[in-house]
Amino acid sequence: MAEPGRSLIDLRDDIDRIDAAIHDQLMQRAALVEEIARAKGGSGAILRPGREAKIIRRLMARHRGSFPKPALARIWREIISASISLQGPFTVALCETDLEGPLGALARAHFGTVAPLSGQRTEGAVVQAVMEGRATAALLPLPGGSDGEPWWRFLAHPQESTPRVIARLPFFGPALSPDREALVLAQAPQEASGDDCSLLLLETGEELSRAALSKRLDQAGLRRRPQGIWDDTAGRHLHLVEVEGFVEAGDPRLRRLALADDGLFLQRHVVGAFAQPLQASPGDAQGEDEREETA
Repeated sequence: MAEPGRSLIDLRDDIDRIDAAIHDQLMQRAALVEEIARAKGGSGAILRPGREAKIIRRLMARHRGSFPKPALARIWREIISASISLQGPFTVALCETDLEGPLGALARAHFGTVAPLSGQRTEGAVVQAVMEGRATAALLPLPGGSDGEPWWRFLAHPQESTPRVIARLPFFGPALSPDREALVLAQAPQEASGDDCSLLLLETGEELSRAALSKRLDQAGLRRRPQGIWDDTAGRHLHLVEVEGFVEAGDPRLRRLALADDGLFLQRHVVGAFAQPLQASPGDAQGEDEREETA
């Protein structure tokens, strides 16, 4: 807290000292990241979505004062993304030839200004770029009920190179319309953040209504999210389902679903999980001290 009556010169000198200390800490952090990269020896995932979510949540929970939370989150996203780039090549693919479009803006907000963006003409090409290692991560729009051939059908036959959903964007910010949100795909291990949603891809041998599918999920103990079922209308009976919690391949609820389906389900795959996004309130943009003054 600044002492009353201090001169502008003294106050600005203190800011310069704080800036230098922040810069020193950033350089020390970068050195530690490089040490981690050497310890990995070129192996291991450079994306840790669960840990990244925990970092942002922890900062939001401990934050005090007038500095806006959205700005704090953006700063740390830049720090995290710059640290990722120190561990190896990093490119983000998206289905936009105009990299300044909505998906490009989301990519920049999450992966920072240093991450190269690769525009692809089709959603299939975006998924293929990650499968072939030409992109580290990819942004794809949220599934929509009118999708004729949805991009998530490419996840229907999981293999080692098949990417998984690892994040939903934006992670911190005001609630947005679905056309301004995206899912992130990557070949990264799934890890729980403590407050997660999971995505299941289910194939049925016959047409199944959403109500009937919801009932089967409830019976197995899998609670679907509101508006969390998307259907493939391209001929196969594929369903992408968003459920609450962190679900892995060996989850007993998936086994219960298998036991109760009477052969109805031809496929049951976990195709991703992501940390539940934090919703910013209008006051977060003001900062705590300003909110107190205007209350």
